[in-house]
Amino acid sequence: MNSSTRSLEARIYGVYATLSPAERRLADVMLEHQMDLALYTAAELATEAKVSTATAARLIRTLGYSSYPSAKRQIREATHWGSPQGGAIDAPEIVPDRVSLSTVVQSTIDNIHATVDSIPAATLEAICQVTVSAKRVWIIGLRNGFGLAHYAAHYFGLVKDDVRVLPGTGTSMAHELAGVRAGDLVMVFAFRRRPKLLPRLLQELRGNGAVVTLITDISAAESAKAADHTIRCRCHSPAPFNSLSAATTVIDYIAWNVYSQQENASVAHFQRIDRFVELMDDVATPRRE
Repeated sequence: MNSSTRSLEARIYGVYATLSPAERRLADVMLEHQMDLALYTAAELATEAKVSTATAARLIRTLGYSSYPSAKRQIREATHWGSPQGGAIDAPEIVPDRVSLSTVVQSTIDNIHATVDSIPAATLEAICQVTVSAKRVWIIGLRNGFGLAHYAAHYFGLVKDDVRVLPGTGTSMAHELAGVRAGDLVMVFAFRRRPKLLPRLLQELRGNGAVVTLITDISAAESAKAADHTIRCRCHSPAPFNSLSAATTVIDYIAWNVYSQQENASVAHFQRIDRFVELMDDVATPRRE
């Protein structure tokens, strides 16, 4: 593949590990604004990333663009933004017929490190605290966030009472969401190709008094502004679809910290679950296998 046709994400992820901290901040800002990059000057992006214009010019060259106007033009002309391919390094150029396990493992590790490094500690602490104190936890998985929502609901349901996941089989989200009230937490998993009405939905839920946490990818713009807390996960993959391993790591972290912060209540909840498991579920144990 001609290097001039490579996507912005492919270019950035291809050199991300070699960038300086300042260049990484600017690269993250560029990814966040890639859908509306034409509205920003290089100086404005540099200001948002708190870097110099010299750093911006250097990063543009490192990414293989001849100039910032050239970068904006090529990004605007990209045809596959938002598709499953969008998270991949251009597969026809780099990915072989078979991807090695070590490549997948390294990509996963890079995603997790890049995600963790980008999340302010205060944001994680605030999300853990609101999860502990929430009367009810609503977990919404949109499109490819569906599986993540159920994963999160399983683990949060082990340590919290009244955890609800949407959409559920045979249920209407509208009917369920009408019950969201003050004191509730709504955690939304929505990655690229998010529904257009998502920002409005998040604003409505906040208007009902709930705290809204959005777990998404680096490209979220209006939806991120509509949430109380936002975690952006790097979803880069050596295959033509997104990797969500960083998001599962974030879920694990929140669940484990909620457990540690409400240990007695969590243990009591576990014990109630175990009593019903013994009553209702025919499960194998070390003595019965």
